[in-house]
Amino acid sequence: MKYDVAIIGLGPAGIRFAQEALKCGLKTIAFEKSSVGGTCLNLGCIPTKAMLNCSEDFLCACKVFPTSVDKNLISYESFLEKKDKIVSKLSVAAQKELVKKGLELQNCEAKILINNSVASIIADNQVYEADKIIVATGSKPLELSGLEFDSKNIISSDDLLSLKSLPDSILIVGSGAIGVEWARILNSFGCSVSVVEKAPNLLPLMDKDISARVERIFKISKIKYYKSVSLESFENKKAILSDGTEISCDMVLCAAGRKKVFPEFKNNFNLDIYDNCKTNVQNLFVIGDVSGEKMLAHAASHQAYALFNNLYNAKEFKMPDIPSVIYGSPEIASIGINEQDITDDISKYRIYKLPVSFLPKAWCDDSIDGFIKIITKNDKILGAHIVSKEASALIMQISIAMKANLSVDDLKEIIFPHPTYSEGIIEAILNG
Repeated sequence: MKYDVAIIGLGPAGIRFAQEALKCGLKTIAFEKSSVGGTCLNLGCIPTKAMLNCSEDFLCACKVFPTSVDKNLISYESFLEKKDKIVSKLSVAAQKELVKKGLELQNCEAKILINNSVASIIADNQVYEADKIIVATGSKPLELSGLEFDSKNIISSDDLLSLKSLPDSILIVGSGAIGVEWARILNSFGCSVSVVEKAPNLLPLMDKDISARVERIFKISKIKYYKSVSLESFENKKAILSDGTEISCDMVLCAAGRKKVFPEFKNNFNLDIYDNCKTNVQNLFVIGDVSGEKMLAHAASHQAYALFNNLYNAKEFKMPDIPSVIYGSPEIASIGINEQDITDDISKYRIYKLPVSFLPKAWCDDSIDGFIKIITKNDKILGAHIVSKEASALIMQISIAMKANLSVDDLKEIIFPHPTYSEGIIEAILNG
């Protein structure tokens, strides 16, 4: 069978490429051995945010009715049911929409065969050929040596979404986005949470001011954290850290990163991946988490769009600055350069910073913890870092300004509505 496009994996990257291909009338087939939506929809972004919403509602109820809510009566299974319904609804809807638009979908595992630098696909003992084969098979939780997942004592973020009840205490290895989000969710549900980070700071890839603020948020929330250490062993509900610290906990969540997942190559081919998603196979391309770029759903989706335009519309393959968001209360968002990563003369930069407590809307919402930080050079925005309610929306405004190459003076010509968190952007520039 011959197609214009064959896609392996229907996560955010695979779905976006399929959408673009179908718009252009290309004969397209996709192979998905699990559920449409990939990690993001089924095991990552969406189910985690559903659980976050449940935890925040529960925490709010505890604050409003402190003597009436019994944490021991949490129906965690009902929260899981809500999460599962949301995931199923969105996955089914995505699949129906793609098939309606003409996608041929095979719910099976696909393997790749390379002959004379040309790839083909083998699935269910059939061979499929395509002018362009797109690998979008995503990633999975990274397993650390000596801390292998057993789905009971040492678990992954995938396992966590399948627990039928919450542990009384948990140790989280890693303070990236996954570790921090789950620390806040589980803490809201009343779990005793400890976080171990081998780097000197929590959220080590983010701006130093965000790292410092997260430490403060953890202290206020009574989430314990240990920096510059690693977990050496975990037995009989006792964790031993590299500095000798002992921590009693029911289980360990390993959130130390994710690992690329490739389809099987029938002839053990050594694949080289280039920065533009192309490979050393002329008709084989790699997008999303498996490409080695930032493992974020929105980055994967845009990467698919950029590759499609490069292949079919002769446009330059180019990725803009990628915003990142860590959800919880308050939200954490970032784009562009970190202050600590500036290597040239710092005096050439101007950093604007405004506490969220400056904003009347924050007082109305009883959400005054946080800041808005904007890094500029030659009057142009190079980075922004936000801890605030609605930070996910604020960082998008900064992202648009950066893409449009707006100057600080240009922003001064824009009217920001009042009272909002958005006006914090202009207030930071005027008062920071």
